[in-house]
Amino acid sequence: MAIRRYRYGKDAIPCVGRAVALGVFDGLHIGHRAVLSAVCGHLSPRPLSATALSIVGVPKGDTARLTTPEREDTLLETLGTEEWIEVPFSDICDWSPERFVRDLLHEQLHAETVACGYNFRFGKGGQGDVSTLRTLCEPLGIHLIEVPSVERDGVSVSSTRVRNAVENGNMQAAMQQLGRPFAVELPVVNGDHRGRRWGMPTLNQVFPDGYAVPRYGVYASLVTVGDKQYRAVTNIGVHPTVGGVPKPQAETWIQGFDGELYGRTVQVMLIRFLREERRFDTVAELTAQIKADADTALSQLGGDDGAKAVIFDFDDTLQDRVTAFLNVARWLLRRHMTAVSEDRREEYAHRMFEDNCGGYVDYNAFFHNFVERWPFDAGVTGDQLLWEYRRLFPLCSRLFPETVEVLKTLRQRGYKIGIITNGSALMQNRKLDVTGLRPYLDLALVSEDEGIHKPNPELFRRAAERLCVTPENCVFVGDHPQNDVGGAKAAGMQAIYLNSRKLDEHPDGVTEITRLGDILQYV
Repeated sequence: MAIRRYRYGKDAIPCVGRAVALGVFDGLHIGHRAVLSAVCGHLSPRPLSATALSIVGVPKGDTARLTTPEREDTLLETLGTEEWIEVPFSDICDWSPERFVRDLLHEQLHAETVACGYNFRFGKGGQGDVSTLRTLCEPLGIHLIEVPSVERDGVSVSSTRVRNAVENGNMQAAMQQLGRPFAVELPVVNGDHRGRRWGMPTLNQVFPDGYAVPRYGVYASLVTVGDKQYRAVTNIGVHPTVGGVPKPQAETWIQGFDGELYGRTVQVMLIRFLREERRFDTVAELTAQIKADADTALSQLGGDDGAKAVIFDFDDTLQDRVTAFLNVARWLLRRHMTAVSEDRREEYAHRMFEDNCGGYVDYNAFFHNFVERWPFDAGVTGDQLLWEYRRLFPLCSRLFPETVEVLKTLRQRGYKIGIITNGSALMQNRKLDVTGLRPYLDLALVSEDEGIHKPNPELFRRAAERLCVTPENCVFVGDHPQNDVGGAKAAGMQAIYLNSRKLDEHPDGVTEITRLGDILQYV
């Protein structure tokens, strides 16, 4: 689904009902995701367009971009956002709160639901707050959702804090707040081919004006090309030893890669800061340092500092997929099978769960098959059920009662925490947002985002490298003997099999537990 972008005051905005998220969505960090998630997939008596209304050009602090528009679109799509409407601050800065709600939200955008952060301000001089917004929305029939502060280690996540982390080279802090590694994702341009002459060919990416530039220096980095993630070393700066360049750029050497990337947009994930950029007296000193930096970067990406991690599957491991699916099925049947008794609908819901096979089905055929076989109301289609299922399932997702405490305990013990989950980018990312799990994670990988799926060991290795942990120092906890246990072991990780449903499958040579909290005895 392509995001529809509009510029307020310049583009014609369609007249449709909307669920609108309000904010300055610069960077799309985990706090922004919480606000957007409140309107994406929102179910109402009639479909509403999930809309991000981003106020741009606010004259406060640093406004350097943390993402490209193209990456923003990809992230928004995984949230279920359908529209992005940019409203220049200069166009509305003199409006009263009443005019903002009446003219913009009600009359122009036809908002029926609005979501905002707890500290949202609007109107001339910021005189309106969330309480004002609620008071103005209520008589217009607009439902307001106030999203509380999203915190990481007791501190509210914000774009300012993300920028500060990037500018100081603290890539771990940036990743924790963004919910993903900070990445340079720009076109590869021709350089002067110094690296090739020195036996270490590099790719060059020039930072455009208005883009957040990380602290000058050398970083351990990761680059994904095709279906493989490569270890790399990246220099951010202006190359003072060889005469300098007019604009800061990223120059990256990729271990083991041999190919041409000129003209392509490549994502270079900056994982760890190694040293400051500095001027060397001779080219020989520079080349020797580049090789030493490469050795350091490669060892750190391999987990040379002894860090440890616990990585989890998500469905049936951290969240109660069985209960969530049954609740979705009940909702669909109650809404679209009105002539059938409650007891009969409950029977259908359990049959639907059994046919679901743990989610390993062709969902398009799955729902069309039910419409053909069962007494749904006239006019109900398989496409309609699938559309509602994809939006409702994340809203029904619930973490197991001990999930958060287990993750907190592991963090207190010094472990990095990650998730690897198979499935749809839209569905799985929204589940992570709706359940509020992201603030407890250092990393989350969704298979469709990566283009590979469990049990492919490459997916597990990617997670370990982004966390700077060796596979041997990673424990993977999952409920699927092949996808979870088999994939983790093939990548060199330790595996714990969570058999919470007490299935008659017991992988050989693997620790088996029946409740999540039991892992604390083994790590």
